[in-house]
Amino acid sequence: MTLTSPNQLAELFSNGRYHELIAAARAADVTPQTDPTAAQLLAAALFSVGEFGSADPLLEELEPAFGLNADFLSLYAANSRRLGQLQQAEELFSRALNISPDSFTIRNNHANLLIDLGRLDEARTILMRLIEEAPDYEDARANLNRLSFQNVSESDESIPSGSVEGWSLADPLLMAFSEEEIKLSDIRKPSKPNPAAQSLLESVPEANDRAAALEQLEQANRAVAEQQFAFALQLCSQVLRVLGTHPPVYDCASDAYLNLRRFHEAELCLLQAMALDAPTPKRCLNLVSFASMRGDIALAQHHLNQAASLDPSHPQLEQIRSNLQKRVDAVDKKPYAFSLAWEQPVVSKSQK
Repeated sequence: MTLTSPNQLAELFSNGRYHELIAAARAADVTPQTDPTAAQLLAAALFSVGEFGSADPLLEELEPAFGLNADFLSLYAANSRRLGQLQQAEELFSRALNISPDSFTIRNNHANLLIDLGRLDEARTILMRLIEEAPDYEDARANLNRLSFQNVSESDESIPSGSVEGWSLADPLLMAFSEEEIKLSDIRKPSKPNPAAQSLLESVPEANDRAAALEQLEQANRAVAEQQFAFALQLCSQVLRVLGTHPPVYDCASDAYLNLRRFHEAELCLLQAMALDAPTPKRCLNLVSFASMRGDIALAQHHLNQAASLDPSHPQLEQIRSNLQKRVDAVDKKPYAFSLAWEQPVVSKSQK
């Protein structure tokens, strides 16, 4: 499309056509200097599709123009939180609240950040007040539930040994395996370090703080782009020890496993990223491919519909829809069945 005004971008954004917005803004060479309003919409679209690293420099450049706008500061804070820059996110949320102290969304997002920072009492006060003011505010209730669970997890009180109503020893998730059983069953094999990757890793300083770990995560993503997949996985492991359950770490590991043709591992990492964060078009479309390769067409269609609902303008949507239809024709409506062991899908030369 030909870009004529920020109003067109705003319409695309309101209709959830984020990739179309991104393509149009980039084609028009939108920058914070040439058109701050359009650049803000571009940053918001990048955030919406999970490209937090691309949104960050735009938001930084836009701050002088929109530093007194609460919605902008909230967006910048949310993006910083997704990048693991928690202290910066806290400062930005505080500034947004000084401007718009009654905003439900900003207060709820601030509480969510406080939970990440371990400031649980402050988060509880905010969330309880939000629910008092808006009893049907489901996001605030979800955050309060997360906080309550974290409080219980960190409590020194042990779970009583007596019977608990609704708690059965027959529940499959309670049938935990001992370490010896895991070793005997060969479920968890110790990883064998790749010598080339190990030599590269030894030249990288140990990440002992969040900033260094985030830099190493960027290095891991570059390693994937440079086809150093074993090195990328070892960097992800190192970053995970500092950042913990940080969704982009699992995204990066998924990309590395995918390129190594380790499809099950790639799918599992991608599902963990979604569970920790949220569905994005890229995550959903990759899951379409994984489910399709296994022959689980109904699940693949679910992920495709989810991707379309998130961004109907995604440039790969129609191609993946076409590929899925070919897969449907190939399996000839054969119903999907769970087997005792999932074998690695065979990838044809045309798919590589």
